Amino acid sequence: MTYFKLIAGINCGIDKSVCQNGYPDNCFSCLAKKFSDAGFLMDIINVTEQHSEQKRKELLYKNIWDKYNDMVTIRHVIVLTKGGIPALNMNIGDLPINAGLISGFIQANVSFSAQELTILDKFKLEKKLYEFDYKNFNVLLYDGKLCRICLILDQKASNSLKELLIDFAGFFEDNYEDELKKVEELCDEDILEPAKKLIEKSFEINMNYPLILSSLIPPNIIENLSLVQKAIYECAKDLLKEDDYFFITYLMVKTSKLLGVVSDEEVLWNIRQLMKNNIILSQGLEFQKQEKQESETMAQEKQEREDIFQKIKEKRDFEEIVFETHEMSIEEANIKINSLMKKAEITERNAAYQEALDEYQMALNYAKEFNMKKKVDEISSKISGITKLNKEVELKFAIQQASKYELKKDYVFALKYFFQIKDILIDENDDGKHDKQLKKIDRRIEKIQKQFKRDHSEV
Repeated sequence: MTYFKLIAGINCGIDKSVCQNGYPDNCFSCLAKKFSDAGFLMDIINVTEQHSEQKRKELLYKNIWDKYNDMVTIRHVIVLTKGGIPALNMNIGDLPINAGLISGFIQANVSFSAQELTILDKFKLEKKLYEFDYKNFNVLLYDGKLCRICLILDQKASNSLKELLIDFAGFFEDNYEDELKKVEELCDEDILEPAKKLIEKSFEINMNYPLILSSLIPPNIIENLSLVQKAIYECAKDLLKEDDYFFITYLMVKTSKLLGVVSDEEVLWNIRQLMKNNIILSQGLEFQKQEKQESETMAQEKQEREDIFQKIKEKRDFEEIVFETHEMSIEEANIKINSLMKKAEITERNAAYQEALDEYQMALNYAKEFNMKKKVDEISSKISGITKLNKEVELKFAIQQASKYELKKDYVFALKYFFQIKDILIDENDDGKHDKQLKKIDRRIEKIQKQFKRDHSEV
């Protein structure tokens, strides 16, 4: 027999702080098993650990990124007894799956696939994995000693998801052996209801749930967050201004856009840290359905009320104008219009722009009723001017805040306000008059993002 000395660098893909196999005591046996599974016959292994801090971080980020990409493909989890009885039926998304219907399909496919295995295959495969299509989905199934665990997926399973399913299945069977036997006897799915928490934790399903910010965060906790985590926290606050909850994908996109030079993998890892520290809380799918229904109902009722009030106001204003103008002379109409315009000018000087707009709108209605083209043009110009002024005030405030936070080296808030400036300029850029300003803003944003990256790397 010929012997070789093999020097290999191995990336096990698991951070030592979260290693379930027991770092560093079990590294030898873990690596020995990996070599054995790969077909190597080895009797001597010397293990040394070598890594840079940056490489370690990159491995951390990639590990979570791979887990997330595996998790988002899962749509349903079904556990069947060996006799084909549905023991656990867990819906991850809005995909309706009839566990009883699919169980027969699964049993038939597993039996057929087992017949196709050679004697050598059967000898080698203590843990069997099966893959097949069901409607528009992919099915990954583990055939264990006590049960069959089935994942309904959006796409073909990755190798990491297959390994995760095997690891989970072993732990599941070890801890729920008695419950599986009871399900077989009583045909009662509720017996395994507590196991859903294990599924959520093992596959990190909670990353797919609606998220909110905790209302019980001490100020010193926020102050001590890393730079990236502060950016994530601020972006989450912005998302909650738009809705009652947000999803991790939207938070990643918003944060990545804000920071620019920080990778999606690093942003995701930091989101997960905020979840682990209970700063970001997952709410479960039932929360999403209930909140969505309540939110839609409330939004509809609010919109209906606003529409009714607006119609009443418009009708009242119209009737008032029609009634007044019925016996009103041109001179009296001019007096009325000038009075409304004077009132609007006073409120405008006091920066009560919405009230000013309401008064100008009323004056405009009178002017239109009497076909006063000159007055209509004058008042329309006033309304346009206030709208423009309001935007200018908003823009000026954003510029002041952006510069202030940039000087303070508070890059998260500086970037938030620079993006606000950019949005305002884009809205007002119909004729391309702000093109030069927009290019300057883009350069400022890029500069701050690089400063952020540099300061973040030094931490």
